[in-house]
Amino acid sequence: MSGEAVLFVYLGSVGAIFLLNAVQWSFFRDWVYGLFTLQTLIWFAHSAFNRLSGEDIPLSESQNMAVYAAEYGLVRIFYVGLIYRLFTIPHLPLTQWLRRGQLGMGIFLLVEVGMMLLQEHWHVSPSGRILSTVYWCLLMSTSVIGSWVAAQRRDAVGILFLIGSVLLLVNETNHLFYYTGYPWTLSREPATVQWHIRILGGSRILQLLCFSLCLMFRQRQLAVAEAVEQTRREQQLVQQRLQTQLAFQRLEQEKTQVQLRALQAQVNPHFLFNSLNSLSSLIDDNPEQASQFVDRLSQVYRYLLKANEQPLTTLARELDFIQSYYHLLKTRYERGLTVSVQVDPAFTSWQLPPMTLQLLVENAVKHNVILAAQPLQIAIQTDHPGHLVIRNNLQRKRTRVLSNGVGLSTILAQYQKLGHAVPEVIESTDAFTVRIPLIQPVAEPV
Repeated sequence: MSGEAVLFVYLGSVGAIFLLNAVQWSFFRDWVYGLFTLQTLIWFAHSAFNRLSGEDIPLSESQNMAVYAAEYGLVRIFYVGLIYRLFTIPHLPLTQWLRRGQLGMGIFLLVEVGMMLLQEHWHVSPSGRILSTVYWCLLMSTSVIGSWVAAQRRDAVGILFLIGSVLLLVNETNHLFYYTGYPWTLSREPATVQWHIRILGGSRILQLLCFSLCLMFRQRQLAVAEAVEQTRREQQLVQQRLQTQLAFQRLEQEKTQVQLRALQAQVNPHFLFNSLNSLSSLIDDNPEQASQFVDRLSQVYRYLLKANEQPLTTLARELDFIQSYYHLLKTRYERGLTVSVQVDPAFTSWQLPPMTLQLLVENAVKHNVILAAQPLQIAIQTDHPGHLVIRNNLQRKRTRVLSNGVGLSTILAQYQKLGHAVPEVIESTDAFTVRIPLIQPVAEPV
């Protein structure tokens, strides 16, 4: 293949790599892509300039050497920037030395290019050869450092950057021998020049491909790391949200328990005081009924003391409790209060929060007139959807009753805490109804 054909293949390959990385740079706005895109642009621009200078822009040998020195110097400054931006360097002082090396290469570049442009044959003078040799050795040392840093990272990014750095070192060695002629004077015959161009073009294309693949693998690793970090952050947010919800549920549970204990404490003294008054009158008039009253009273308080032990109890236990509770109320109000129970036996094993019936019966007794001529009638029933319906006739007291509304709110809060449908409260002109959803027990595994 002729030198002209090699140049066109080289220009096409480098141009394609340049366009690819320019697009990547526009998408990711990453300094690493920016540095490599500028480095590739310099290679492409210099090769295009060589093509034009051979036809339309005649340059002297010294000017041509100045262009090559500027090209390699700028590329190498960008290459050093790639090293400390692309890798986590094991030794922190090395990063500082690389930055100082960039500054030193910039100074060397200005001096060498300036001398080549000012003095026609400066590059073949002894001082020019020595300075050029030192400058090219400085450039090659950065390739050695880049290869060592890349070798510390044993993944696709490190391996590809290592191969690219070695190819870059080969190019620099080739240029050192060819353009400085130091320490050997190489042939400038056309055949040798064509051989040099082929080596230079092929190794440079491979070098740019390795660096491009290195950046692609790095971007993929960054995308994976970002996705993992995003997943981790989302998991943390979900965990924090769950912890917040759990803390809120705990607070709600504690609030409900406090309210329930407050209701129990409220029931205990008032109810006990009224019950003892009723018992006192029964002891002299009807000792047998007084004995039954004491048994019922003990059953009521035994149930009240155990109400907080379990979040749910069966409807059968609640009905047994309410019968004892009603017996005490009946002793006090006699014909002024009636409680009728019509419950389907199929629902007696279903569950509900403890003290639910006591709270609703007490609520009805507290807010309504209870007289023998105007009795309070409380009906406890079940319906087919599985609800416990507590209904009483509405005959509100004329005097205002002090109430904090904790009874109903506690029942609602208990159902919300359990995650079930909340009770339904229905009030009409002549009746007050509460529909309590019964909770079907979970079948135990066989």
